[in-house]
Amino acid sequence: MDAKNLQMLKSYGRHLLGAIITAVVVVGNGKSPISFTADQWVEILNAAWVAGIPVALRYFNKKDPAFGKIAKDVAEVTKLELEKQVRKTVKKKAAPAKKKP
Repeated sequence: MDAKNLQMLKSYGRHLLGAIITAVVVVGNGKSPISFTADQWVEILNAAWVAGIPVALRYFNKKDPAFGKIAKDVAEVTKLELEKQVRKTVKKKAAPAKKKP
């Protein structure tokens, strides 16, 4: 699994957890999940697909730098720029310091 898909799954997991916890609190209205009816569980399970909406919106957004269609290009440009800065820093540190007479 590539890094982009792994990041999307992690994002979905965070959204899913938040949506499920929120649904349990709202649907349960202070009751224990053990006492929920089947209709209440269906409402909570609806939160599972609703949690995927933000992730899907980010995936289909062509300008999203993390998950969008241009994510690979943005990551490559960022990587090249970072490597360039690292090389510049290494050259500065590698150059011998001039001694004052």
